[in-house]
Amino acid sequence: MKSLEHFQPKSIKEAVNNFSDYGIPTFLDVPNIETIILENPLKNSSNYGVKGIGEPPTIPTAAAIANAVYDAIGVRIKELPMTPERVLKAIKERTQNPK
Repeated sequence: MKSLEHFQPKSIKEAVNNFSDYGIPTFLDVPNIETIILENPLKNSSNYGVKGIGEPPTIPTAAAIANAVYDAIGVRIKELPMTPERVLKAIKERTQNPK
């Protein structure tokens, strides 16, 4: 999938710096997606025999945010929710106990 934002390193200026100028991907910009439906009746379903399909993408979100926080401050926070107070506490503990 192509990226629609551009960076011009010689001028140290991004070509797109707001959403009004950002190009929205069109049908031709996104890859083909093959949908495969696997039937598995009654297994792991609700009382009505249905399964939700919107939840799986939310599973890695907390881990991705935790990794971003680690990249930013150098400390792993392993408790949820990652509140500002927990982040500040982790930063203070890191500065008091450097490795």
